[in-house]
Amino acid sequence: MGTRGKFWKVGPTIALAVSVLVILVVVVIISQNIHTDRPTTRAGVIAEVLVDVDSIAATLPSGTVTTSSDASETADCPDGTGGEEISVSRTMTVGADFDSYAWIESVTEKYEDLGWSVTLRTLGSHANLALKFVGEQLLIYRVSITNDTDPQQVIIRSVSRCTDPAAGISGS
Repeated sequence: MGTRGKFWKVGPTIALAVSVLVILVVVVIISQNIHTDRPTTRAGVIAEVLVDVDSIAATLPSGTVTTSSDASETADCPDGTGGEEISVSRTMTVGADFDSYAWIESVTEKYEDLGWSVTLRTLGSHANLALKFVGEQLLIYRVSITNDTDPQQVIIRSVSRCTDPAAGISGS
C-alpha cells in the first residue's frame, strides 16, 4: 500500500503533463495544416477587393454610369513583412439624372442588411458625400460622390490586405 499512495500522488501530475503535451502537438499540427481562404498573391488580393467594388458599383441604377475606369497603385505593406498592398479605385461618371441621395439610402440599406457597417459624411460641402463600408472580411471601401462637379462622379476606393512575399508577389 505504501507504493500505491506514491503512485497516486505522482500519477496525476504525469497524466496532466502528457495531456498538455498532446494538446500542444495537436494544436501545432492543425495550425501548420490549416489553409486560409484569404488570398495571398497580388492577383488574389486585387480580385478580393474587386469583387466588392463590382458589387457596390452594381447597385447604381441601370444606365446611370456613362464611363468607368479602374486604377491601382502598389505600396509596401506597412507591417514590414516585405509584402505589398494594392490601392484600387474605380471612377464612374454618372448621368445628370443620378439621384445620389436616393442611391445612398438604397445602398446603405442593402449593405447594412448584409451585416456591413456603413457610415455617411460630407466632404467639405453638402454637395460632396462620402460613404464608408466595412465588409465581412474587414476590408474598407470608401465611396465618394461629387455632386458639385459636372459631370458627377462616383469613386470607389479600397486598399487590399497585404500579399505574402512567400506566395510570390506577382503570382496569381
